[in-house]
Parts: sequence; C-alpha cells; structure tokens
Amino acid sequence: MDIEARHSELRTRLDVLGFGHPLPLSAIGIVSAILDDLIQTSEKLKCANQRIEQLHQEKSAWELGVEPYKCDNSRLLAECNALHLELIKQQDKHILANTELRSRVRSLQADKKQLEEKCLAAECKIRELQTGSSESVKSRKDTANKQRKPFISTVRAGTFYQPPKCCEQGGMQQPGGMPPTCRCPCNQMKQVDVLHEVERLRVETQNQQGVIDALKNQVNSRDREIQRLGALFAGGRPAAALAKDCCYRDVNELGHDVATLQQEKLSLQQTLTEAQQTQERTARKLSRLSEKNQQLEKELREFESAAIKLESEANRKMLEHDRKNSDLQVKLQQSQVRVRELESLLELCGPGAGKIPPLSDSSISSSPCPSDAMLQTALQQATDEKRLLYKQLNELKDREQSLLADFEKVKTKYTRLKQKHAALEQTQHHQPVSSSAESQVELQSLQYRCSELEEKLRHTKQERDRYSSDAERQRTIVSQLKRESVEKDHELAELKNELHAQRKSNRPSTASQGGGGRLRTADSHGSGQSSLSVQAAIHRIERERDAAKSEVRQLEQERDALREKLKLSTRSQQDAVAKHENAIAEYSGRVATLEAEKRDLQGGQSAAQMKVKLLKEESRELQARVKELEESYSKLKLSYSQMKILHEQTERALAQHQQRLLSTETQLGTAESKLQRVDSTVEDAQNEVGRLKGEISLLRASNASLVREKDKLLMDLDKKTENLYAAEAEIAELKAKRKELKSTIDRMQQKLDNVSTDNIHKESTLRSVSTETDTLKQQMATLKRKNDNASTENGRLSNELTDALAELTLTKRQLKDSQQEVERMKTQLREYVQEMQRAEELLLEKERERESMLERFKSLSEGVNVLETSNHTLEAETSEARKLLQEAEERIATLEELTNEREQNIRECEHQINELSASLAAAESELEALREENKALALDLEATKELCGKLDLQKDKLQAELEEHSNIREQLAREKGTLQRELTLTRTGDRAAVDGLQELLTASRADLEQHRLALAQQQQETEKLRTEVDALRSRMADEQDKARRSEALASEYGVQLQELRRQLTDERFALMRSRAGESQTEREDIHHEDEGDDGDDDDCNRYSTM
Repeated sequence: MDIEARHSELRTRLDVLGFGHPLPLSAIGIVSAILDDLIQTSEKLKCANQRIEQLHQEKSAWELGVEPYKCDNSRLLAECNALHLELIKQQDKHILANTELRSRVRSLQADKKQLEEKCLAAECKIRELQTGSSESVKSRKDTANKQRKPFISTVRAGTFYQPPKCCEQGGMQQPGGMPPTCRCPCNQMKQVDVLHEVERLRVETQNQQGVIDALKNQVNSRDREIQRLGALFAGGRPAAALAKDCCYRDVNELGHDVATLQQEKLSLQQTLTEAQQTQERTARKLSRLSEKNQQLEKELREFESAAIKLESEANRKMLEHDRKNSDLQVKLQQSQVRVRELESLLELCGPGAGKIPPLSDSSISSSPCPSDAMLQTALQQATDEKRLLYKQLNELKDREQSLLADFEKVKTKYTRLKQKHAALEQTQHHQPVSSSAESQVELQSLQYRCSELEEKLRHTKQERDRYSSDAERQRTIVSQLKRESVEKDHELAELKNELHAQRKSNRPSTASQGGGGRLRTADSHGSGQSSLSVQAAIHRIERERDAAKSEVRQLEQERDALREKLKLSTRSQQDAVAKHENAIAEYSGRVATLEAEKRDLQGGQSAAQMKVKLLKEESRELQARVKELEESYSKLKLSYSQMKILHEQTERALAQHQQRLLSTETQLGTAESKLQRVDSTVEDAQNEVGRLKGEISLLRASNASLVREKDKLLMDLDKKTENLYAAEAEIAELKAKRKELKSTIDRMQQKLDNVSTDNIHKESTLRSVSTETDTLKQQMATLKRKNDNASTENGRLSNELTDALAELTLTKRQLKDSQQEVERMKTQLREYVQEMQRAEELLLEKERERESMLERFKSLSEGVNVLETSNHTLEAETSEARKLLQEAEERIATLEELTNEREQNIRECEHQINELSASLAAAESELEALREENKALALDLEATKELCGKLDLQKDKLQAELEEHSNIREQLAREKGTLQRELTLTRTGDRAAVDGLQELLTASRADLEQHRLALAQQQQETEKLRTEVDALRSRMADEQDKARRSEALASEYGVQLQELRRQLTDERFALMRSRAGESQTEREDIHHEDEGDDGDDDDCNRYSTM
C-alpha cells in the first residue's frame, strides 16, 4: 500500500510538472530523488536570482558613487604627468646649467694656470733683476775701490749684460739647427703657447664630454619617464575604462598601448616557458655530467691504486739493491781477509829464502821455485778481485748519480707544482667570488689537496734524506775501500820488490850449490816446510775459487730471473701505456663533449640571463603596480575613514534629534497637563508662580555667583596686566640693549672701515697681486673640490658600468682559459705519447746494446752491470711515467674543478630563477589579496551608501516631525512668554556681562600672544645681532692681523727703500769722488809739467849769467 501511495503521489507531481511519461515501479526511488533535487535547485536558483538582482542594484549604486572619483582620478593622473614633465624639464635645465658651470670652471682653471705661470715668470724676472742690481752694486763698489790708481779709465760705468745662452751656443755650434737643450726665451715662449693651446683643447674636449654626458642623462630621464608611463598603463585599469572616465586621454592611443603591452606580456611568457625548458635541459645535462664525474673518479682511484703498486714494487727493488750492496760489502771484507793471509804467507816465505844454502845454476834452471808460481797466482787473483771491487765501486757511483738525478727531478717537479699552486691562487684572487659558500668549499678542497701534496713532499723529503744518508754512508765505505785498496797496492808493490830481491839473492846461492855438488842440509828441510804451507794456501785458494764459481752460478741464475722480471715489467709497462693511451683518448673525447656541453650551457646561460633580466624588469613593474595599489588602498582607507566619521556624526545627530524629540514630547505632555490644570484650577497656577519665584531666587543666587566669578576674572585680568607691564618694561630694556648693540656695531663698523681704509692705503701693488693670487688659490681649491666631487660621481658611474662589463670579460677569460687548458692538455698528451715512444725506442736500443754487450764480453759481472743499468733506466722511466700520470691526474682534477664551478654557477642561476619565481608568486598572491580587499572595501562602501540613503530618508521624516513639533512648541512658547520674560531679562543681563568678560579675556590673551611673539622676535634679533657682533669681531681681528702684516710689510719695504737710497747715495758719492779724484790728478799733472818748464828756463838763465 505504501508503494502504491508513493506511486500515486509521484504520478500526480509529475503530471503537475507536465511529465506524462510512464512511471514503472522500479524507478520510484530514482524519480523521487530527482524530483527532490529539482525542487532544491529551483529554490536555489530563485535565491541566486534574487542575490544577482541585489548585486546588480548595488553595482549600479557603486557606479553612481564612483563616477566622480573616476573623473578626479583621471584629472590627478593628468596633473601628475604634467608635473613629471615639468620636473624632467627642470632636471634638463639643471643639467645644462651644471655643464655650463663646469665648462666655466674648467676655463677658469685653465686661465688660472696661465696666470700662475705668468706670475711665476714675473717673479723669476724680478728675482733676476734683483740679483742683477745687487751684482751691479757690488761691481760698482769694487770699481770705485780699484779706480784710485792715477790712470784714466775709458770703461763705461754700469753693469755688463751678458748675451743670452742660446745665442752663445748658436755662435759656438754649427749652423745646423737648434740643440735640444736650448733655453732661449723665444723657444720657451713657443713652448708655452703650444702648452696653452693643448690645455685649451683639453678643456674644450672636457666641455664637449660634459655636454655629451648631459645629453645622455636627458635621454635616460626620457627613457625612465617612458618606462614609468608604461608601468602606469600596465598596472592600472584597462585603457578603455580610463578613456571613458578621463577627458584628457585619447582612446585609440591607449588601446594601441594596451595591445602592445599585451603582446610584450605574451612574448615574456613565451620566454619564461623557454627558460624553464632550458632549465630542465640543463638539469638533465647536469645529471649526466655528475654520472660522468663519478666514472672519472672511479678511474682516478684505479690509477692511484696502480701508482701505489708501482711504488711498492720500486721500494721492493730498492731493498733488493740494498741487500746486494750489503753482500758486496761482505765480499769486500772477505777479499781483505784473503789479502791479509797472502801477506802473512809472503812474510813466511821471506825468512825461509834468506836461510836457503847456495845452489848451482843448473838446479835453478831445472827446478824453479813452486812458491813463486803460487804467489804469482795469488797476486793475479788479488788483482782480479781488486778490479771487481773497482767495478762495484763504479756501479755504486752510477747508482748514486742516478739517485741524485731522480732527486733533482723530484725537486723540479715540486717547484713546478708550487708555481702552479701559486698561479691557481693568483687566478682565484683575481676572479670575482661568485658565492661565499662555493668559494669556501673550493678553498677547503684546494687546502686538502695542498695538505696531501705537502705530506707527499714530506715523505719524498724523508726518502731523499734516507737516500742521501745511504749515499753518504756508501761514499764513506767506498772511500775506506779505496784507501784500503791503495794500501794493499802499496803492500803488493813491496811484496813484489821483496820477491825480486829474493830471486836475485837465490840466483848466486843456486850457482854455489851447482859448483860444490853437495847434498841438501837441514835448511833444505826448512824450505820444504815452507813449500807445504804454500801448498796449503793454494788448496785453500782453490776452495775459494770453487765457492766463487758457485757464487757465479748463483749470479747467473739471478741474472736470468732479472731478465724474466725485465720482460714481465716491459710487458706490464706496455700494457699500462696502452691503457693510458686509451684512457687519454677517452678523456680527450670527454673533454670535447664537455666543451660542447659547456658551449651549450653558456648559450643557455646567456638566454637565461636575458630571461632573468626580463623577469627582473617584470618584477620591478609588479613592484610599481603594488606600490600604486598600496597608494590606492591608502586612499580608499582614508575615504573609508572619512565615511566612518560621517556615519558616526550622522548617528550622533540622529541620537541628538531623537533626544530632542523625546524631550519635546515630554514637554508637550507636561504642557498639556499644565493647561488642563490651569483650565481646571487657578491654585495650580499660583503654585507655579511661587515655584517660578523660587526659580527667580535661584537665578538671583546664580547671578550673585556669576558676579563673584566676574570679580575673580577681573583680579586675574589685573594680574595679567601687571605681567604685561613687566613684560613691556623688559621689552623696553631689550630695545635699549638692542640700540646699544647697534651703536657698538656701528662703532665697530666705523673702526673696521677706518682700518680697511688704512690697510688699502698701506698695501702696495705687490700686496694686490698677492691678494689676487690668494683669491685665485681659493677659487682653485673650490674648483678642485667640485672637480673631485664630479670625478667621484664619474668614478661611481664608471664603476657601475665596468661592473657589468667585468662579468662579460671574466666569462670570456674563463672560456679562453678553458680552451687554452684543453689545448695544453692535448699538447701535453702528444708530448707524453712522444716521450713514451722515445722510451720504447730507448728500451729497444738498450736491449740491443745489452745483447751486443753479452755477445762481446760474455762476462757475468758486465752482464749484471748492464742489467742493473737497464733496471735503473726502467725505474727512472717508470718514475717519469708516474709523474706524468700524476700531472695528467692533476690536470683532470683541475678540469673537474672547472666543471664543478660551471655546475655551481648553473645552480646559482637556477636558485636565482627559483627565487624570482617565488617572488613573482608572492607578488601575485599579494595582488590577489589586495584585489580581495578592494572588493571587500567596495562592498563596505556600497553598504555605507545604502545606510546613508536610509539615514537621509529618516532625516527627512524626522525633519517633518520636527516642523510639526516646532509649530506646537511655538504655540506653547507664546503661552509661556508671559512667565519667562523676567527670566529672559535677567539672563540677557548676565549673558551680556559674561560676554563682556569673555571679550576682555580674549583681548588680553591676544595681547599676551602678541607680546610673546614680539619677545621671541626680539630674542631672535638679539641672537642674530650677537652672531653679527661675533662675526664682526672675528672680522676685525682678521683685519687687525692683516693690518699688522701690512704694517710689517710696509716697515720692511721702508727699510729696503732706505737701504736702496743709502746705496744710491753711496754710489753717487763714490762716482763723484772718483770723478773729483780724476780731475785733481789731471790738474796735478799739468801743474807739474808747468813747474818743469819753469825750472828749465831758470837753469838756462843761470848758465847765461855765469
């Protein structure tokens, strides 16, 4: 039954809705659920439509409210742009004025330099003239002293001017040309003119450079303005909306600008996607490079293990050589023992030969002495052992020389490594540090490697010391052996001499035996015993010979083993060389691939840098937009606060009006009740009159309190007037002091004027020139300061320009350095291959030589020597190969470090890109938050507007009600007029009194403020006057100092003038005396001649009289 009921209900509902389709029983649940969903969706649609209508209404209200703000915004934008244009124009004017001033400064500096040069030339001329005048005075005095002799001088009095030096040189030299050291005034003038022209041209070039810089600054300001306008249009509302709102813009231009900006935005997005793709590629390449680096590290470890094995083999061989040296020393000691035994045998033979009886010559010829033969064989064996010892000494010397050569090679390699390390440190110091953490890691790795190298060097130094101590020990042993061999040589020579002497002594003894024909005596038995001892020694020597043969066999076996080891070592060396060549080929291929990848990375890095720059520009634009949005948000906040204030004010006004309405309503109710009571009874009116009388009494009491307050206020006014009188007295005193200060200032000025006039009269022409030079020096100082400031600004700008260029140059240098290192590695690899080929050729040659030596000599000792020398050469070659391997490994390590540096640079770029993307995302999130806040503020504004409209409607209603209540109140007021006239009269009187008091108080306050202002102004003026007085006093002190200096100069000049006058008078007096003396001498000569003539006449007269 339930199912049928549900079916019937669904059927009816479907029919109502217009669905006439058949309804099976199985679909009842689904259809009922669908119907419920339909009902819910229909209800939600109705609610949504209502909400949309409300939102449309709010939107229309918001648009109506925002329209005036739009026009204001457009107007303000236009004004802002105009102000920016005016600012740019003012900046251009300022820049042009600065350039003109700088050009003037430069020209003034050039003029100053010329004037200084002229001043210096004038001072030099003055000094020359002074020196010439002093020399002339001295020469005149000397001539005056010398001219007292009785002879007439025809020389002209005065100075003798020497001809110029250049003229004398021109007269002395050949007429070929001016010498380079000529100091002729004409040439100096030409040089000065040329220098002035050069200085003028330099100043003009600097002026032109300043004009060019100013124009560049103007262009940059224009570009910045264009960028600002572009950012303004890119970060605000659409251009069409701005054009609708604003009457100062053209729609087409704005639309075109917006289209171009959108195209630029699309292009930037494409570049962003490309940068991300390149970043992914670089990440993949970096992963590949890291894998390759791991493989290279494994191979390096293998090489290090191989090098360690080779070092262990070399150490083992060195130990074997030491063991052989010890064996040789033992053999030397054995040989020394043998020599001593031979010496003892010789000593035994010597006395036996002396006791032998004389024999015949036939016995000598038939039976030679067997002891002599044994001695000769022993001597031969001793000489052979000696030769062997010498050979071994020579071998030890060769080994010592080879060790010294190896030590020198190690030293040279160590110095090279030190130089490379220093070069690396210098390059690291020169290269700019990209990041502190990466540089620290690199420095730590380099320090670790340096510590490892230092440890290796310590080990090598220890080995060197050990080898050097071994070599010194061996040298001492060799020197001892040499001394012993020399001693043995001397002993052998003595033994030989003794043998010869014995033979000579034996010959006559044998002859005597042959002549006598007697039998042997007991002495012959002694000789037989000596021959037995010699035979025992011979047997012993034969045993030693057998032992030596066994040792020779052992040496042959060792030689064969060494040959096999040599073959194995050569094969292993050839295999190692082949492996190294393969590894070098692989490394060269990897280097080529790394270079290609590095080029790709550099290309991608340049693109990434461009994209990063674009992203930075976008971020700047976004920051500008954010700033604009913040400004708009602040403006909206201000408007919202103003709206809030208005809303609060309206609410307060409404509350006040409501209170007034309530009060009026209560008053109306009371008035109606009172009217009813008045109409009903008169007693109530009388009661009210009594109450009013009580109120009147209360008002009178209040009036009395007001009178008291008035008296208090009058007392306060009296106090204030007294204060004013005191302040006026102080002002009068201050005015008097001011007048006194002015009078003192006038006096000081008069004194200063008098002093200045005296100084002007006292100062001479030289003083004026000095003052001009001082002013020029001050101007020079100011100009230098300005020039320094300008140079600092130019330096700062040039540093900013060079910082950008330095990165490019560094990258180029790094590229060049890496290319050069790759080429160096290739050349070193080629040299290494050539050296290996040479080593193989040397090995072949050494093997051929060894075979030829074996075929020629076939002696065990020489074969052993050849094998040892070949071993030494092989060891030296293996050590060189190890060193070359170490150098190759170091170069590979440097290349790995370079790749790591590139990887770190790439990681830094990725990190910067990530940071920029994060900053962009943060900026976008901030923009979204600001937009949401703007939306919320817009909704708040709409709500406030609605509330304002409602409040306005309520206000109109309240105003209508107030008008009605006002009419009723007027009627009640007419009725109350009779009762409140007395109250109004009393209140008007009180109010008039209070108003008068308030006016007096305001006037007194205004007067006090004026007096305070006057006092402050007077204090400021007094302070100014004090500062002026201090300045005038300092100026007066300066003028007094100048006057004293001028007086001192004047006194000095007066003294000089007096001295010059005295000198002139002395010179004139000396001239007059010299002239007077000359005239007197002439007169005396004439007088003497006349007297001689008279004497002759007298003599003649005498003779005639006689």
